[in-house]
Amino acid sequence: MTVRTTTKIGTVALALMLLALIWGFTPISRFANPEAVAAAMAVISASPWRFAIVLGCFLGAGLVVFPMLLLIIACAAVFGPLLGFVYSSAGLLASAALNYAIGTWLGREVLLNTLGRRFDSTRSALMRRGLITTAVVRAIPMSPFALVSVVAGASDIRFLDYLIGTAIGIMVPVILLTVATEQTSRLLTEPSAIQFALLVGVIALWIAVAFGAQAVLERIAKGQGRDAR
Repeated sequence: MTVRTTTKIGTVALALMLLALIWGFTPISRFANPEAVAAAMAVISASPWRFAIVLGCFLGAGLVVFPMLLLIIACAAVFGPLLGFVYSSAGLLASAALNYAIGTWLGREVLLNTLGRRFDSTRSALMRRGLITTAVVRAIPMSPFALVSVVAGASDIRFLDYLIGTAIGIMVPVILLTVATEQTSRLLTEPSAIQFALLVGVIALWIAVAFGAQAVLERIAKGQGRDAR
């Protein structure tokens, strides 16, 4: 193992320790709820630099593994469905690009030594039809956003394929979550059977997309297993 690789492994280990300290001894854990994030986003919305600040929030969230879903919900609640979608999509793409660059710098050997099987399984899934698989993984709401980005950067997936796959994959969950947030707000202010039915429909569609994406990913993995034999 070279000195450079050892240094990078040490950097990853230090970063993981810092993450544990950040979540254990700073107020960030108290912000990990929709109300707190929405309140912070409402303050940001008053700034003329709000777009740049929101991008910074997504970039920072990706680095500290903060739940991206909360930021998407907050953007939809504060900026409305259209701007909320634009801000969330731009923020997610910026975060994906940054973590991809981090993965590229770290390299495959470092992540394999640090993350072991988790890196290997995620990389194997992404390597099968890079663009398509990236899009499918991104469509799963609870997939580890930052980890997927870093692993993609450390793999042989082309950046353009990765970014296009990410853009396609995030579109459905961001739209559905933005619409669900808007419908929830309307249901609270103007309760009606139609609003409730629309909200239930959006949630059902989101669940169907998540299960569908998971099924597609499993088929891709099975296909890869057959090719390997």
